[in-house]
Amino acid sequence: MRLTTRLRRYTELARGVLHGHPGARIASGVRMGGPGTYDLARGSHLQKGARLWVGPGATLRLARGSAIGPRSTVNVESGLTIGEGTRISWEVQLLDTDFHRITRTDGAVLPHTAPIAIGSRVLIGTGAMVLKGVTIGDGAVVAAGSVVTRPVGPGEIVGGNPAKRLGEAAAWD
Repeated sequence: MRLTTRLRRYTELARGVLHGHPGARIASGVRMGGPGTYDLARGSHLQKGARLWVGPGATLRLARGSAIGPRSTVNVESGLTIGEGTRISWEVQLLDTDFHRITRTDGAVLPHTAPIAIGSRVLIGTGAMVLKGVTIGDGAVVAAGSVVTRPVGPGEIVGGNPAKRLGEAAAWD
């Protein structure tokens, strides 16, 4: 491993310790805001320029070996769980809230937030968006630029806007 790579890795680990997450790597330019709880496991990684907000009473859980990519945006009002070994590419948006309350014509107020659960060994491509209430099963693959509004089964490959089933994945690397 080159000296600059080792130095960057050490600096990211030091940032993890300073933020109260020993063993987690936090790259430069990462912004972590909000009064909620960050549960970053050892071996997890927040990459350069990721922006995260966790609201009151909400928790973001990032398991061992998982990474949130550069310049990704994460807004958590209910809860977000990301399983072990999951990779989230760059400029992905994970939004468990609509940000606004919507009232139907009959006066009913629609729920504006619901937790997101992402399984283990999931791959989410560049520029994808995962919206409130979505569950993504273990080993699933979300294509770049997809908008995920419904549950994704284990091992499913989905893509498009809205994301639709494209096939099955045995593995990815």
